[in-house]
Amino acid sequence: MSSRPVDTAGSRRALPRRALRPHRPACGVALHEGPRASQSRAGDRAHAGPDDRRDDAQAVGALHVPRGAPGERRHGELSLSRQRRGGGRRPVRAPLARHRAPRRRGVAGHQLSGARRVSRRRLAAGAVIALLVVAGAVAGLAALASRQQSRVLRAAGRALGRDLQAEHVGLTFRGGVGVALDGVTIGDDRAFGGTEPFLTARRLRMRLSLLPLLRQRLVVDRVVVDEPVVRLVCDRAGRLNVATLGGRARRANAAPSPPAHHGPAFQLGALRLRHGTVRYTDRATGRSLELTEVAVDAREPRFGAPMPLVVRAQLAGTGLRLDDIVTQGVLDLAGTQPDYRGTVTAARGTLGSLPFIHARATVHASPPDLVLDAATVELLGGTATGDAHLTASALAAHLSGRRLDLASAPARRGVPHAAGALELDAALGGPAPGVEGFRNALAGSGGFRVADGRVAGVGVGAAVLDVLRPVIGSGTADRLRSRYPDLLGSDDLRFTKLSGTGRLAGGRVHSDDLVLAGQSYDAHAAGDLGLDGETDVTVRVLASPELTDDVLGRSRLRPVLVDDGGRLAIPLRVHGPLPHPRVTPEPAFVATITRGLLTESGLGEKASSLLERLLGGKRHHGR
Repeated sequence: MSSRPVDTAGSRRALPRRALRPHRPACGVALHEGPRASQSRAGDRAHAGPDDRRDDAQAVGALHVPRGAPGERRHGELSLSRQRRGGGRRPVRAPLARHRAPRRRGVAGHQLSGARRVSRRRLAAGAVIALLVVAGAVAGLAALASRQQSRVLRAAGRALGRDLQAEHVGLTFRGGVGVALDGVTIGDDRAFGGTEPFLTARRLRMRLSLLPLLRQRLVVDRVVVDEPVVRLVCDRAGRLNVATLGGRARRANAAPSPPAHHGPAFQLGALRLRHGTVRYTDRATGRSLELTEVAVDAREPRFGAPMPLVVRAQLAGTGLRLDDIVTQGVLDLAGTQPDYRGTVTAARGTLGSLPFIHARATVHASPPDLVLDAATVELLGGTATGDAHLTASALAAHLSGRRLDLASAPARRGVPHAAGALELDAALGGPAPGVEGFRNALAGSGGFRVADGRVAGVGVGAAVLDVLRPVIGSGTADRLRSRYPDLLGSDDLRFTKLSGTGRLAGGRVHSDDLVLAGQSYDAHAAGDLGLDGETDVTVRVLASPELTDDVLGRSRLRPVLVDDGGRLAIPLRVHGPLPHPRVTPEPAFVATITRGLLTESGLGEKASSLLERLLGGKRHHGR
């Protein structure tokens, strides 16, 4: 083998791995030809294999790649570690090639003493440059947005068709570059008495789209209104002040003009109202209501096209309260009147003093018209369904109720408290609520059925015992009360079934087919019940066969007091104001009992006392 020196620089190859061993010369030195020392603990030459090159003096090539090494390193250079900033002193391959630059190989920290300082300077310089660029961009956008403030106000005012004013106008970077208006006021249409503003808000934020703004185009990505107070007014002609937003009424009456090229129209991507209040006043009827905690989310609102929106609110009005209202639908402001179609739900509320939950309906509103379809509400442990159509002058409604527990209804002062499971169907029509004489002008009809109930405070049982006391004697009344508590036990009239139909007209409900059924009696009634609580009803009570036998027994009055079926029949009249009307027997029935008593000897005094009690204590002498 040749013993010429091996020049690593001239070979333009990586330095062999063995040349880095301490007993080998680094470069330009002839390799010694002596036998090498054993480099393995298992250096027994007796077991040397065919690949043993420990005595090969010309082993200048790279060693075989160990088993399991990555394939990309099989014919490449030995990978060495990069610069260690902690002060590592390990040798590297690149400094040994004097005529070549390190290229992408790292070096030890002591070989490039200024490396750390250079990195810090570059990092600091890059951070400063980036900060300056960002600051310059923000300043430029701020200046551009500042120049557009007045333009934004004018464009928004033109889009609304109203006077838009603000106490303070500034810039905001919350969620992007935009304009913030404090103390916002939007004027009302003068035709509605524009002394009060249409809208006031604590703050209004308009976020601008950046790319159109750089091109001198005004596109508002989002408008957020905080704590607005909106005043809605419906005049006597049924027009709503919101109908003139956008100047639609003036444009409809004006002659068409050629389009003017004043730049792009005011474009709005989203409108949001938070913590708002809406006050509605109907000048024709004097009705008013207030929506609180109003939150509105509208996507791409436009006055000339339908806009989808979601509204959440609370309602407090005269005789009506709704909590957690959510309505979702489409609002169209293109017509002469606003038109809204959607669904509305309410988690809970009260109608008068009647609480309810889970109200839901399909709504179509075009003020002053309102249509509710497929309305459902849970109240009194049951479900009520119906629909209603309300206009400026008329009301039409249909209502059905199933499994309504009357005992759960709040007791009203002046009205007998009832109990039982109610089912009803009713239709109602009349003028719009709030019109003078509304109650007396209502008309309708319907039917109802109550199962297993009672009516408190009617006092039918006491009236029956009073009229029968001369017949049954003084000691029998207590026994009858205990045996027949549904009719005679107290002032409460208990029944297993109460049903009938009725017609509403002139402020009174008239019925000819009221039926009551109990365990010890049946009753049929007819008469009127006024909406003011005044009653005038005649009731014919038929005692059960058992009660008839206990009252009459073998009395001689039995033939004149029973009907064709052999049951005791007692005609009564219920009249007077609720909840404590007077219950008296019919005069003809009193006369029948009197004649029967007079036919028996020794009963004249009893007949006189009966007449005194039943006819008000006046004794009538013979004519």
